[in-house]
Amino acid sequence: MKDKQSSEVIYALADYKQLVLTYRTKHAELVKALTFWKTSLIWLGGAAIFFALAGMFWLPAKARELEASRKNAEVLKSQISLISESLAKAEKELLITKEELRKKEETIRGLEKNISTASKEFVEKLLVEKEEAITK
Repeated sequence: MKDKQSSEVIYALADYKQLVLTYRTKHAELVKALTFWKTSLIWLGGAAIFFALAGMFWLPAKARELEASRKNAEVLKSQISLISESLAKAEKELLITKEELRKKEETIRGLEKNISTASKEFVEKLLVEKEEAITK
């Protein structure tokens, strides 16, 4: 009977050893899987923190650039408006100057015509006087 008990104990110990080996293998696999997920979680957390920090610095910089661009656009718009007003004023002045120049040209033509007529009359008068002086 001792042999029977002893063999039962040996079988029980073998079964126990098999169970312990199975549990150790299972435990090792679970530890490996847990380590993988912990490592993955750490990397994902690091990446999330990196992108959050990058976003915190990048977004305000882009917002400042956008605001600066908007201000530049407003300044350019006001400058274009001033230039347009100046151009309109210059065009108006040009038209007025052209009109004045046209009037002065007409006056000059009239004066030239009067001078031409007066000089012609003067030359004719001189010729008549010269002929009268010669004939006397």
